[in-house]
Amino acid sequence: MELYYRDLISEDASLEKLVDDLMLVVQGAEEFAEAAGVGLPKEHQEELTSRLERLKEGCRHIQQQARATALAVDKVIRQYPYSSAGIGFGAGLIAGILIKRLR
Repeated sequence: MELYYRDLISEDASLEKLVDDLMLVVQGAEEFAEAAGVGLPKEHQEELTSRLERLKEGCRHIQQQARATALAVDKVIRQYPYSSAGIGFGAGLIAGILIKRLR
């Protein structure tokens, strides 16, 4: 028996939304750099452009890695649902004990 929970994680809290927001920040930084780079010397403009490209590539890499990890976790959870629930319960219990001790 397999259960499907479509809306288990809200759209606002999803990892994809976080990565999309990060890409928007990169786009905003690129627009800002273009506007501010008008008066910069050519070598500074090239350095700024190369750094923005590295930042974009890093965002793409994070996005691909997040998707691959999410698919792997989904596969494991579907394959071992009771073990996954037990591990989650145990981790929550340990976290609760640790938090109680810190107070």
